Amino acid sequence: MENNEGIITLEGDNGEMVDMLVIEMVEFHGRKYVLLQNSDETDEDSYVFKFTEEIDFDKLETISDEKELTEVFKIFDEKISGSGHVN
Repeated sequence: MENNEGIITLEGDNGEMVDMLVIEMVEFHGRKYVLLQNSDETDEDSYVFKFTEEIDFDKLETISDEKELTEVFKIFDEKISGSGHVN
């Protein structure tokens, strides 16, 4: 994973490199989460990952708990729409 000025390059399912825009980052229950969107304008989907800073690298993890994912999406939605405050 590379991080260059708001763009994170991830390895896709087929080994291809995919540039993702960092839309927002929030903290929830002591964990950091990042909202990403493909830099390819034909893909309008957004993706949320748990974000962990390690000494040698940063780590993204998928969120398997549906309730946690729903709560985090709601926080991102509120923050982006300006109707909520996230610490």
